[in-house]
Amino acid sequence: MDFAPLISAFVLISLTELGDKTMIAVITLSSKYPKRTVFLGSFLALAAVTAVGVVIGEVLFQFVPSWIVGLAAGVVFIIFGIATLIRKEEEEEVVKERGRWGGFLTAFGFVALMELGDKTQLSVITLSAESGAALMIFAGAVLGFLWLVVLEVSLGKVIGEKVPKNYIRIGCGLVFIIFGTVFLAQQFL
Repeated sequence: MDFAPLISAFVLISLTELGDKTMIAVITLSSKYPKRTVFLGSFLALAAVTAVGVVIGEVLFQFVPSWIVGLAAGVVFIIFGIATLIRKEEEEEVVKERGRWGGFLTAFGFVALMELGDKTQLSVITLSAESGAALMIFAGAVLGFLWLVVLEVSLGKVIGEKVPKNYIRIGCGLVFIIFGTVFLAQQFL
């Protein structure tokens, strides 16, 4: 069995995602929500988006222009950022009391949205098309995402314990507004 496609995908994911916007988002989310739910939501989102990229990514890009995905992502991120900034502290505690699903669904939704049409997904599509080893590419990419999400969630948990909640709320809101603005700017430049 040839492990070159698996190793290539693992290295590619590790290098392209380290320090990427998804990493910052997962760190930010895990400073607000339980780390296990953020880990699970983020990892499953990355695995799902990678599967889409490996299996039907090329078809999606034929029917859904990347600018539509970028535009939708930008608007959603700005809305989430504004909602985070205007949320009162009491509401934040209610969010945490709602249980683990809030962190899971938030992490899954935002990470999946961030990765659709991202350079990582395009790289996975290219590797799959070139190697003809979709399963190995998928396995390598998922392993790369696994170690990165563990790192990101661990960093977010430490930040959440050391930084006052109000600063985290403001930081989260601003980070999402910045990402949304960048997504929108990319569609018009």
